[in-house]
Amino acid sequence: MSDDHDAAVKPEHDDDLEKRLREVQDQLDQLRANTWLIWEILVRIGNKLQRSSTSIKTAVSSLLDFDIFWDETTQYEFLQVIDSSNDELADLIVLMTLAFRSQAKALEIETEPNVIQEILATVQKNLAKNDRSVQLVTNDPPIGKPALVDYQYMSVALSLLIEVIISEVKNTTEVVLQATEDTASWHLQINDIGISIATIIRQFFEKSDEIAKVVNQIRPENALKLMTACRILYLQNIRLCVNGAAEDPTTLCLTIPTAANYALME
Repeated sequence: MSDDHDAAVKPEHDDDLEKRLREVQDQLDQLRANTWLIWEILVRIGNKLQRSSTSIKTAVSSLLDFDIFWDETTQYEFLQVIDSSNDELADLIVLMTLAFRSQAKALEIETEPNVIQEILATVQKNLAKNDRSVQLVTNDPPIGKPALVDYQYMSVALSLLIEVIISEVKNTTEVVLQATEDTASWHLQINDIGISIATIIRQFFEKSDEIAKVVNQIRPENALKLMTACRILYLQNIRLCVNGAAEDPTTLCLTIPTAANYALME
């Protein structure tokens, strides 16, 4: 009787085991594909680093050439090349460092109560410093519960998101952030950013294990920025909105936890 029962159970057990093995294999295959894709992105960004470095070297060598006398206008043009190339070099190095650390879970994120208005003001200042052709407009209430986030990394992640939007959406002159508060969280909306980029950003949030489906739709540095920003936000328990604000295809809505509901999250 016992032998008959075991014989009936074993096939079902074997099927279950085979199913789990297939799932694990699929996950490994997806991980390998994503790893290969990330390395491809890094190679393409590495080429940009090399081009920037070459531009700086060429301009400096030209200025140091004692056999040629450059007029002031040409000297200024060389200095502009050095300055812009150096900025691009520095930005890409910082981005790659952030990307590596976020993927390796090596970021020292410390969430604590922070005023959301101050974070948005910091992002606004960063954008004004880096790109004066685009205005960041923030609509938020003067008071409210503190957001439970890491001030530095929250500012960095939002700045990266906005940089991607500005870079990918043509003729952008204004980006509007609207913060509203409910009983448990803040909702931060980035309005009127275009269906295409909004869809891509949502896909990065919702399908981080299938980045191959979206990464080739944007520039390599923007793909790395998005992956890094989404990872940083995810590590701070920030998710996409699930309420009515998320239904507009041209709006990106983030739910940010507040200090008041931290105990519930734990």
